[in-house]
Amino acid sequence: MATQTADPPKPAAREQVFDLFRRWGYLEAALDPLGQMPPQPHPELRLSGPAADQARRIYCGAIGAEFQHIPDPARRRWIEERMEVAGAAPSVDGPRLLERLLRADLFEQVLQARYLGTKRFSLEGVTALIPLLDEVLEGASARGAEQAVIGMSHRGRLNVMAHTVGNRVAEIFAGFEDVDPRSVLGGGDVKYHVGSTGTHLTASGRKLNIHLVSNPSHLEAVDPVVLGRTRAKQLRAGDPDGARFLPILLHGDGAFAGQGIWAETLNLAALDGFNVGGALHVIVNNLIGFTTNPAELHSSRFASDLAKRLPIPIFHVNAEEPEAVVRVARMALEYRYTFSSDVVVDLIGYRRHGHSEIDDPSITQPVLYRKIQEHPPLWQLYAEKIGTDATALAARVREELEAAQQQAKTIEKRPTLRRLPAYWDDYAGGKYEPSYEVDTGLRATELEKLAEGLTRYPQDFAIHPKVKRLLEQRRGMGAGKHPVDYGMAEALAFASLVTAGVPVRMSGQDTRRGTFNQRHAALIDTRSEQVHIPLAHLAPTQARFEIYNSELSEAAVLGYEYGYSRDYPETLVLWEAQFGDFANGAQVILDQFISAGEDKWGLLSGVVVLL
Repeated sequence: MATQTADPPKPAAREQVFDLFRRWGYLEAALDPLGQMPPQPHPELRLSGPAADQARRIYCGAIGAEFQHIPDPARRRWIEERMEVAGAAPSVDGPRLLERLLRADLFEQVLQARYLGTKRFSLEGVTALIPLLDEVLEGASARGAEQAVIGMSHRGRLNVMAHTVGNRVAEIFAGFEDVDPRSVLGGGDVKYHVGSTGTHLTASGRKLNIHLVSNPSHLEAVDPVVLGRTRAKQLRAGDPDGARFLPILLHGDGAFAGQGIWAETLNLAALDGFNVGGALHVIVNNLIGFTTNPAELHSSRFASDLAKRLPIPIFHVNAEEPEAVVRVARMALEYRYTFSSDVVVDLIGYRRHGHSEIDDPSITQPVLYRKIQEHPPLWQLYAEKIGTDATALAARVREELEAAQQQAKTIEKRPTLRRLPAYWDDYAGGKYEPSYEVDTGLRATELEKLAEGLTRYPQDFAIHPKVKRLLEQRRGMGAGKHPVDYGMAEALAFASLVTAGVPVRMSGQDTRRGTFNQRHAALIDTRSEQVHIPLAHLAPTQARFEIYNSELSEAAVLGYEYGYSRDYPETLVLWEAQFGDFANGAQVILDQFISAGEDKWGLLSGVVVLL
């Protein structure tokens, strides 16, 4: 008697099964290389049969995709198609991928051998970050990107500088050689905080400028700065869609889950005046924070869960499955460019050494670190997987790195790893000089003309009666009939700047109207709620005037405006605390960037803080 075979599932039944795996499959995905975070069985996935087997292979392998919280069905379908279509996984250049993994690991090993006992915050355990960035930059350059603006904390920073930014390895090593100690005596910053610029050469031969932003130890504080800098670069270059300038933020797992400024920054993604066409976020996830285990770092299974406050995809990927990492990088980059949306990649690996290389992690995680000690580096595992003997390649790369280390010993002056853009050529820092004072006064006739523009609105505009009276009073102030109050003095100052060709950008909580009802920079039509900003319509040839009500945030918004000022120095950039003491909420930005940036990094900013 012939064996009876099961009928193939009907389309509706198959879709029902697949929908369950689309929603919950990421919980059962094999994401942790060391098994510290095993798959979490979900009761709705206790299914068998061909459809369940197929869905399980797609959604419970080395990639876990969270996207069912996205309300737009077109966006969900886009992800489904790339996860489910046969042959969706991209072809991978195995030998090149192996070389990139090998270079990343050996870079760290040479540092460990030559500078034993020196902090460097190794990338070992998540060296797949390097090919991930390679794939992102390859895709971005193919879409016309000119520059990637990268923000990251200290872990893996030196590796990224060498293999992504394109800084010379000898110059990076020189930072460990106590070259020119006077250059940092009483100032400067540690080597894993300074910024750098360079050129990344993609596998296809395209060149992409890279800007790695300077940052302090305050982990996520650099996030809004990167976005502000990106927005300024996009505006300067006439890039309204964000195609030419790509922001990339690299996060630690503990900081992503725990740092409040990151939650504030995430909320800026689609806000008018703050969006940058989508940012790519990569959690460089070691499943540990300093000496703290994941269960003590975040209340949810994944450090990335904060990102579900937005309708954006989250791709979890096992960092020791490099071909899956490349696939996720490609999907994330394509999604960002297709939908102008933020995307999160949760790259889950481990940390080979302690928080810094002078810590002994076996004190707090003895079982885990016995396992790590016996675990081979990723390049060796991948070489075995693709059947390649990488011994000769490893010897050649190690020889190159050791030659660079010897060259570093001959460098006599601490290298500057970044070059400022030409728009900073006309600006100088240093102490205040009385000669900087200039006469900024205007003739009465000029003030009267500006006042006429400031109090003008379209003929069919339904002005609020109270605002109408205010504008009439201001017109009288401009004509010298009434004393000028604070709100009108500020408006005249802004008007004189934009008509002289100086752009102005201002943001803060309730800034358009003014917390104390004093500004009314944006007029609201009482019938349609359409907005008219007189300062933006004073003269056909005037400079740009922008004013935005911000989210209820101090730290992220001030960080954003500081970043904007760094890449548009010709603009008067202002941030206003709703009440003066609210600036306390932005203290990290005030202390670590605005107050100290010139001394630490030689970077100027003209951001104005109104309290």
